[in-house]
This record gives sequence, structure tokens and C-alpha cells, in this order.
Amino acid sequence: MKIPARKLNQFYEKTTQSNVVQAARRLIFTHCSQSMEELGRYHADTVYSFGGTGIFIKYHQKFFLLTAQHVLDANYKSAQNESPFFTHLYAHQGWQGVEDLGFPMRGWRIGELISADSPNIDMQDIVLIELASLFRFPDKFIDLDSGHAPVGVPVRSLYKGMLLIASGYPIDENPIEYPYADDYNCSTVINKHISYGVCDFDGSAPVLRFFEEKTHGMLNGMSGGMVSNLMPKANQVEWVGMIQKAGNSVLHFYPACWIIPAIRSYLQASYYVIDPAVGLTNLELESSAEAVEGRRGYYQLIKSMTDAFKAKSLDELTH
Repeated sequence: MKIPARKLNQFYEKTTQSNVVQAARRLIFTHCSQSMEELGRYHADTVYSFGGTGIFIKYHQKFFLLTAQHVLDANYKSAQNESPFFTHLYAHQGWQGVEDLGFPMRGWRIGELISADSPNIDMQDIVLIELASLFRFPDKFIDLDSGHAPVGVPVRSLYKGMLLIASGYPIDENPIEYPYADDYNCSTVINKHISYGVCDFDGSAPVLRFFEEKTHGMLNGMSGGMVSNLMPKANQVEWVGMIQKAGNSVLHFYPACWIIPAIRSYLQASYYVIDPAVGLTNLELESSAEAVEGRRGYYQLIKSMTDAFKAKSLDELTH
């Protein structure tokens, strides 16, 4: 069935505003010229990004970033400080202070829990980054605690010509500038790139093929980003996959239907420490029903405080 261009554009606009598409977040890395041991405290000389995207997820009343391990490996070999990277909490804006940011604690190697196999896909590349407790409530994310949580579009349901959406943060569209003004030493933009194409197959592996030319340089930085279907209404949009790599107008992705069960079993995976503060936590206690319920109450409070803060800020802007 052919869809008129006007209707297709309407569907695209509604799809791009969905929680699924907007769950993509930019990863921003930090660099310090001295080790944390030498300084004795956290410090970042430089904020930079060679590119990288993550998918914001809530599960067990915790917030996580799903991304590709190769994104992290490309930016640092070992953490130079407690926060070698961070992300923004809001899909459509930057941040005013550290309370608007999410900082990593642990990296869970959930790819090792996936038994499915597909050519050109490295399951060990899939990592779930556990974030420290947040002080603001995010606006767009994949909520796996919801009764309407996504399960991922089954691979068998993907077909050639199916319209798909990709969202992420290419390096070239998200530059970091260093004006060294009195109030700040760098500035950047939060520019999410959203584009659509059609499902195709590389052997038995589904891929997204763009209509126009898309080089690796144009898409570099979108690894770890979101792939969804294109639907008439925002609440119909489903999670299809996480971006692996892209170039020559073709984007490879990890199917979400394989990733979601692994996220739900993340405690069975091995992990590595990013922030040494995890040594103060107790995983068994944190995963208890009582702890999950406690976090639920905490984030209900944080949400109400965030809503009140936003309402006050809007009122000040309009008066």
C-alpha cells in the first residue's frame, strides 16, 4: 500500500515525538590531564565527545543507559575520574546544572545473556550502564516498569520495505566549542538527528536502508541510538533495535526483542565498575522488593519536585 507524501510526513512528525524515538540521549565524555589519584578529587580539564548515543531506560525503579561498548572503548581505555562521561536527562534541552545530568556507576555486560545469533552482530558489544540516583525526573525514556512496557518488534515481523526510524547524535552535528568565556569554558548543542528509511536484509540480518546518501561520517556518533518503526500515532511506535554501526546508507542494529529480556535479567550478567562509589552499595539489598518500592516512592517525589520546578521556570519566563 502506497502512503501519500503528505500523510507520510504527518506520520513521521508524530513518530518523532514518541517516547521511544526521544529516548535517545547523547553521551558526553570528559578528560583529565592528571589521574584521580594525583588530584585526590574529581576534576575534568576538558569536556569532549568523539561521538556516542545511548537509550534512556527505567527498570526496577532505576535509570540506565543502553549503549554499544565500542562507543565507550573509543573514548577512553580506563576511567580517569569518577565520571568519565555523562548524559542529559531531558530529550529536548541541555542542562543548567549537575542536577540535570545522569552519571554512570556500573556497566552491565548484558550482551553475554543473549543466545540469539545473527551475522555481522557482536552481542558482546551490548552494555547497560547503571546510573547514579537522579535529582530531576527525565521527560522521555523507555519505561520497562510500566504495564505497557515494550517487548520489541520480533525479528520475524520485520519485512522488506517496512518504514523504520533511526535517532541519535552524529559527531558533526554536535560540536563542542571552547570560547573560554568568564562563566564557562566550553559550549555545545544537543542536536538529535532523526531520519527514516526502509527495512532491508543483509543475509538474514535486518538492516535500515536510507533513501538518500548517508556516509559513515554523516552517521558517526549514532552508535547506541534508537531504531523504531514509523507509525500514524506516537503511542503506536514500537522499539525495533539499538544502532550498531552505519555507513554507505545502511544502518545495522541489534534487535530490541533480544535486548529487552537481557535487560530484565541484568543482575545475572557480569559488570565492571565505572564510579568507585559502587563499593558503598549492596547489590543484594538494592535488588530487594523493599528497595525497589523505596525507589518508586523516591522518584514519585522527584517527579513532583521536577514538575513544580519546570512550572515555576515557565512562569518566570512568561511574566
